[in-house]
Amino acid sequence: MEPMPFQQRLAIPLGVCAIGIAVSWLAGTPFGLLAPMAAIFLFARGRAVLPLHAASVIGLAGTLFVAAFHGEAAHDLAVTWAAFFAVALCIGAILTSSAADEMRAQEALRDRERELSQLVNLGPMLLWRVTAEGHATFYNKRLIDFLGVNVADIDKPGMSRLAAHIQTLIHPDDAERALEESLHSLATGENFHSKYRLRRADGVYRWVESRVEPIRDEGERIVQWYGVAFDIDDQMRAEEALRQAHAKLAQATQAAGLAELSASIAHEVNQPLAAIVANSHACHRWLSANPPNVERAKITAERIIRDANSAADVVSRIRALFRQSVEPRSRTPLSGAIAEASSLMAEEAARRRVRLEIDVERNLPLVAFDRVQIQQVLINLIRNGFDAMDSTPDDRVLGMRVRRHGHLIQTEINDRGVGVEFPDKIFEPFFTTKENGMGMGLAICRSIIESHGGRLWAEKNEPRGARFIFTLPQELKTAQ
Repeated sequence: MEPMPFQQRLAIPLGVCAIGIAVSWLAGTPFGLLAPMAAIFLFARGRAVLPLHAASVIGLAGTLFVAAFHGEAAHDLAVTWAAFFAVALCIGAILTSSAADEMRAQEALRDRERELSQLVNLGPMLLWRVTAEGHATFYNKRLIDFLGVNVADIDKPGMSRLAAHIQTLIHPDDAERALEESLHSLATGENFHSKYRLRRADGVYRWVESRVEPIRDEGERIVQWYGVAFDIDDQMRAEEALRQAHAKLAQATQAAGLAELSASIAHEVNQPLAAIVANSHACHRWLSANPPNVERAKITAERIIRDANSAADVVSRIRALFRQSVEPRSRTPLSGAIAEASSLMAEEAARRRVRLEIDVERNLPLVAFDRVQIQQVLINLIRNGFDAMDSTPDDRVLGMRVRRHGHLIQTEINDRGVGVEFPDKIFEPFFTTKENGMGMGLAICRSIIESHGGRLWAEKNEPRGARFIFTLPQELKTAQ
């Protein structure tokens, strides 16, 4: 309802005042002045009583004038009028003060509402609100400008608002995971924290990091959810560039240490090659016998094939470290990558007197990952464990455990070294606790794991040492 114009609000009480004064004059009684007093009260609630104060002062002056220049009866009536006008004037003053206080309070309330609106709509964040069932009910202005649509513009027939919004606004590769995590939070009441690609109004997908938390009533029941997201696309691109730069640096470092690796390759390949030569001579002798011993020759030939395959496996594992091409992510058991990484690090473990303890759960689901990248993560974490136990005189044990946790495959690498002093800062680029370290390894490892949709973090190991844990999302199909 629109407010009444000032002139109209002023005319009504002035008219009531005039009628009341006329009735009082004609009837010779001051009780008609109750009408002007009521008018003053009603008009004061409209926050504009100064004109009526002026009218009251004029009326008071008029009654004094009548009392001064007319008869005794008029004098008595004027005195009564003056008393009523004085009372009315006092009431008007009180109401004016009250109205002024109310105006200041409402003005302060409007200022707070304006500040809150500016904070919600102009702050550097994307803000929204959803019901306890997950239906979006509010987007702030910055989110509307980012998406180019409002809440109700995305509704689809036959589909919940939550599913419609996720399907429309989130990248297809991230939508299924985001919907699953959202439904999990709605069902359990847990906070939601995720990174995904959100479609901008121009059709470009940008990485955002979002957090959603519930608001509960006095009975701890969820009444609604509030979510906030921040655009981290530039940060993600910088991390990807950093990861690629580190990968190139790692390849350059590996190439620089080729002489040392060559000795290792020669040592690894020498044994199967020597066995091939020895078995070849034995096979030749069995076939040259008179009569030829074919059965013994066949057994020796099978040994030659076995040793040749062993040598080929050694060479292929070494080549994987220097491969320049980016391999596609294939669905395969994670246990294979664990076995290859531990095999590659077995000689270094023996040289540094470290015992490897590997415990992989059987029948783990398939995982889609880049084999070379995950091996790089495993080797980096294993080597860090070796370095942490350099000052340990005995009990050098590095454990690797792989378990299924819900829809995730969790890999844990623990050592019995000095532990981690700064578990949160060690993943920051260029932060290192090693004298000759660059502080890039763990930052790149976290970027690789997060690019696979997982997480990487560090914990304290008991009774001593550190645990590095990372998760990878699993495929629904179980590995045979």
